[in-house]
Amino acid sequence: MIKKASNKLALLTAAMSDGEFHDGTALGKTLQMTRSAVWKMIKKLERYDIEINSVKGRGYALCEPVTLLDETLIKKNLANKKCQLAILESVTSTNAYLKTMRHPKGVSFCLAEQQTAGKGRMNRGWHSPFGKNIYLSCLYPFQKDMSELAGLSLVVSLAIVQALKKLGLQQGIHVKWPNDIVCEDQKISGTLIEVQAESHGVCHAVIGIGLNVNMMIDERRRILQSWTSLRRVLGKYLDRNEVAALLMNVLLEYLRRFDRDGFEEFISEWMSTEIMTGKEITVKSINGTSTGIAVGVNAQGHLLLKMNDGQTRTFSSGDTTIIKK
Repeated sequence: MIKKASNKLALLTAAMSDGEFHDGTALGKTLQMTRSAVWKMIKKLERYDIEINSVKGRGYALCEPVTLLDETLIKKNLANKKCQLAILESVTSTNAYLKTMRHPKGVSFCLAEQQTAGKGRMNRGWHSPFGKNIYLSCLYPFQKDMSELAGLSLVVSLAIVQALKKLGLQQGIHVKWPNDIVCEDQKISGTLIEVQAESHGVCHAVIGIGLNVNMMIDERRRILQSWTSLRRVLGKYLDRNEVAALLMNVLLEYLRRFDRDGFEEFISEWMSTEIMTGKEITVKSINGTSTGIAVGVNAQGHLLLKMNDGQTRTFSSGDTTIIKK
């Protein structure tokens, strides 16, 4: 089910952003709605697991900051003003939403406050709590055949790393083939890319990015691996509108370069950012599990693994794990 973003909901959280108590009547006057309508929106936020302190005679107070996505603010900071942008309150997944677009023209983005069925690679679930993180998808038209998009997931990972550095995350940030972004060995971001082929050497890629921004705890223990967030690392609450616009701008820059030059231009950047080369790793693929020493990637972005018999094997996909001594 798709819910369009509610401007009133964003205005309500903005009005309560100081963390102080606000009574329903005053909020209603500010937002030009009835006290009953304010109460209904408060209850909606609580259903989304937003903690609100409610005290009779005093009103409502947010237990922690909540800044919802604002289409106007994001578009204002986008370098490419021609991009289409959809902001949703709730959706199964942002990738699924963009895949329903018929005859897309140009670049389209979708951002959501919540995903009810967010997915990562290998059909794994991606925990997507309301109003905390970035759930972003980009539909990008490439002037390439599908066979020329090898390495795209690595380029997208590099774009995310570059955006994180611009946000102030300088130390301990690495990529793990093929598309995990880790900070001090804890996952902070991941991607899911789905390609739709068309005729005449043109194809569209739907690039999904999940980035942990303000999430501090996983109360329901839905995340099955070690993770972190920007707020945890930087020690401050971030405005996701600024994070989203920056990420979108950097992503488009990297995609333009990849469309023009292919993956080879990014190999040296990848090698300076990745975390596996020289380490013993296991790769789980459809052909089974292999163990060897990672020795980099080739011109197509495929992983190179030196086996015990001295031969080097190439992997185009799979899950990787660093063997800790």
